[in-house]
Amino acid sequence: MPARLNMSSPPRARASRSCGNCRAVKRRCDKKSPQCGQCIRTRETCQGYRDEWDLVFRDQTSHTIKRSKKSPRENGTSSSKLTPTVAHLPHSSPPARGPDPSLDEIGVNYFLQDFVAGGRVPTRGYLNYIPTVYSPDSEHPTLITSMAAVGLVALSSRQPELTHHARAKYSEAIRLVNNAIASPTESVKDSTLMSVISLGVFEHVSNFESWVRHVKGAASLVIARGKSQFSSRVSIFMFNQVRADMCAACIQSIQPFPDDLRELQEEANKYTEPTDAFWILGILSSRCATLFAGVVAKNKGVALPISWSDFLEQSIALQANFKTAVDILAVQQPYTSIQESKGGSAFISFRGRYDLYQTAFSIRLWNNSRMVEIIVCEIICWLINKIITSDLDGSGPLSGQDSATLKSKLHYAAHVISQRGEDILSSIPQGLGLVFAPGQHQYFEEPPQANVSGGYMLVWHLYTVGKSPVISNGDRKWVIERLKGISESAGIDMALELAQDLTNLEVNGK
Repeated sequence: MPARLNMSSPPRARASRSCGNCRAVKRRCDKKSPQCGQCIRTRETCQGYRDEWDLVFRDQTSHTIKRSKKSPRENGTSSSKLTPTVAHLPHSSPPARGPDPSLDEIGVNYFLQDFVAGGRVPTRGYLNYIPTVYSPDSEHPTLITSMAAVGLVALSSRQPELTHHARAKYSEAIRLVNNAIASPTESVKDSTLMSVISLGVFEHVSNFESWVRHVKGAASLVIARGKSQFSSRVSIFMFNQVRADMCAACIQSIQPFPDDLRELQEEANKYTEPTDAFWILGILSSRCATLFAGVVAKNKGVALPISWSDFLEQSIALQANFKTAVDILAVQQPYTSIQESKGGSAFISFRGRYDLYQTAFSIRLWNNSRMVEIIVCEIICWLINKIITSDLDGSGPLSGQDSATLKSKLHYAAHVISQRGEDILSSIPQGLGLVFAPGQHQYFEEPPQANVSGGYMLVWHLYTVGKSPVISNGDRKWVIERLKGISESAGIDMALELAQDLTNLEVNGK
């Protein structure tokens, strides 16, 4: 279908998304990843592609919204009494056209500002690959509606009058997603999968069971898209998002990583850079989920053809792989630690320390790695204690290693748990939007409101640290207060559930 011109304004030149080499010689680029086919054919080193972030924000989000929404009057609502909060926050997306933005415009703009632009933190959000899926010049009614629903529910924590509209928009988004999935052509589109991923935020606000069901639905859609989906760069990022959510869901519900997703992961390996830390860590996380489920199953009496000592060897090897991957990550996604001389604010920094990252995506990547490595080390500690205290399967301790060696490994694993936990807690200030710029710190007389994207990103990381067997009671209380703060200011009910679970652990002395 030919593009329709906006007759109310001069036509704009479409920015090229071709790689650097193809743009230079003005040839057609197939935009494949990691290198375009033209560069491979001519044996050139592909210079990569332009930052999609810069391309998408050359236009206003309302350009597409106005073509895919009903007017406020048709919806029976009016936005004249609502405050478009996004317009008053730094690094917001472009303001909507006209003095009276609709609810859809407010919701989409806030979603882009908080989850894509990074909120009050002067960095990009952890969903910063959305610009490669969403373009203001294209029709994306399902994605637009999904982003509007999430943006409105995020704003409803500050403007409760938006709650009803957010739920109505969510119902509309679910209907559109179901229609898209039922269509052979729409179901395989990147915008459909991105819509499902976006709506996962809405479920995350509610409760764990709803979120897990949604993650499984997203995984089913990824599987249905098949092996051909990995020809585009954005598909790799979206697959990684679904994979990360599935790993978290599997670990928290003690289920092995699905075989069909693992097979897709093996296929995606052909289209990824083998030294990308985010990809390596995703593979290790999927292995952790399966390892954890196997250990728990064996402990419950399920007959498995593997001994406790073999499980321990696998766990130690997996932790060593994480250490190697973290070394790569430190080069690709470096961050800076700040130690405040006066200890800082109790509800902002952890023991006076906070870390500054390049992007919110980097925070999520680092903390996902730390969270899973903590779980691997907890498995190691549990296995060593079992092997030292009793011969559970008749195999005895690891061949050639005595009790002292095992205890040394136990102490090392406990040290890693403690260190990774401190690193996660030191990421909280920037993750929640309390650090506004490198080297700058904002002090508040009372705890400020957390941005929703930061709360969504951090709740499982906080919970993992809070239930750690090596955490002190004081540090656990700090974690509980952060989770309660996220629940109150960002409206994420799951954060309160997790805070209550940690409180019960504290009461029971576990």
